[in-house]
Amino acid sequence: MKKWNRYSIQLFLAGLFFTVQIGYSQKEVDSILKIANKQIYENPDEAIINANVALNSQRITIRNKINSLLTISTAYSSKRDYEKASEYIVQINELIPKINDEIQKMNILNRIGAHYQELQIYDKAMEYLDESLVLIAKYPIQDSVQTYLGYNSILRGFIYREQTNCDIAIKYFDDAIMAYDKTILNKPIMNANLSICYYNKGNCLVSLNKIEEAKKNFLKAIEHAKILNAKSLIAFGEKGLAEAEAARGNYQGALSLLNEALAISKDVGDIILNRGIYEGLANNYLVLGDWENYTLYQNKYLAIKKENKISERKTINQSLINLTENKAKEIEKLDSTFKPIQIIFIIIISFALFFLIRAVIIWEKNLKKLENKLKN
Repeated sequence: MKKWNRYSIQLFLAGLFFTVQIGYSQKEVDSILKIANKQIYENPDEAIINANVALNSQRITIRNKINSLLTISTAYSSKRDYEKASEYIVQINELIPKINDEIQKMNILNRIGAHYQELQIYDKAMEYLDESLVLIAKYPIQDSVQTYLGYNSILRGFIYREQTNCDIAIKYFDDAIMAYDKTILNKPIMNANLSICYYNKGNCLVSLNKIEEAKKNFLKAIEHAKILNAKSLIAFGEKGLAEAEAARGNYQGALSLLNEALAISKDVGDIILNRGIYEGLANNYLVLGDWENYTLYQNKYLAIKKENKISERKTINQSLINLTENKAKEIEKLDSTFKPIQIIFIIIISFALFFLIRAVIIWEKNLKKLENKLKN
C-alpha cells in the first residue's frame, strides 16, 4: 500500500507539473499575441514575426493557433498584401468547425468578413457578417460582445460606403461608435477603432457636402488616434481634414495638412494612405497651378495605384479560385453522399419497369387467349 501511495503521489506530481507547464506555455503565447496585436497597424512586420513565434509554440491550443493565424492575416492586410492574408484566412476557415468558444467564433467570422470586404467581394463578406451577428444577438451577456458588434457594424458601414450609399453607411458608423464607447474604459485599444469610425463617417459627410460636420468627425478621429500614438490613424485624420479644407477652397491649408500627414506616415508604409496623400497633394497643386509639384505627386500617385491594383487583382483571382475549389468540394461531397441513393433509386425504378413490362406482356397474352376462345 505504501509503495502504491508513493507511485500515486509521483504520478500526481508529474501530472501537476505537466499541467502547470502547459498553463505557463499558454500564458506565454497569450502574452506574445497581445504584443503582436498592438503592432498590427504601426509595425505589421514585427506583428507577423511575433505571431509566428506564438504559432510555432509547442502544445499550442486550437484557440491560440487560430488567434495566431488571425493576427498574421490581419497584419498582412495592414500591409495591403491581401494575397498572403488570404493564405492564412484559408487555414482559419478549416479550423472554424473546431471552435467551441462562441465569442471567438463571432470574432473569427467578423475578421473573415473584413477580409472579403477588403477584396470587394461584398456578398461573401455579408454572409460571414450575418453569421457573426446571429451569434452576437443570441449571446446572453451583451456587455461582453460590444466590441464584436462594433466591428460588425463598421464593416457594414464600409460596404455601404463603397457602394456609394453614405446615408446608410453613416447609420452603421454611428452604431459602431455607440458600441465602442461602451468598452473604451476597459479596453483603451478601442480608441483605434473609434478613430477609424470617425474618419470614415467624416469621409461620408464630405461626399454629402456636410463639410463642417465632417471636420468635427476628422478632429475626433485624430483625438482618439493620438491617445494611442497611432501614426497611420493620425495621418488618415489629417488627410480627411485636408479634403474638408479643399472642399471649402482652402487649398494652402489642405497642402499644409497633407504634407504633415506625409511626414507622419513616412515610416508606416501604408500604400493606401500614401496613395490618398499623393492624390490630394497632386490635386491641390494642380488647382494652384504648381505644375512641377503636381507632376511629381501625380506620378507617385499613379505608380502606387498601379502597384496596389496588381496586388488586389492577384489576391482577388486567388480568392475566386479558392471559392470555386470550395464549391467543387461541396458538390463532390454531396455527390458522394447522394450517389448510393441514386443507385438504389435507379435499381428500384428498373425493377418497377421490369415488373410493369412483364405485367403488360402477361396481360396481352391473356387478352389474346380470351380473344381466341371467343372466336371458337
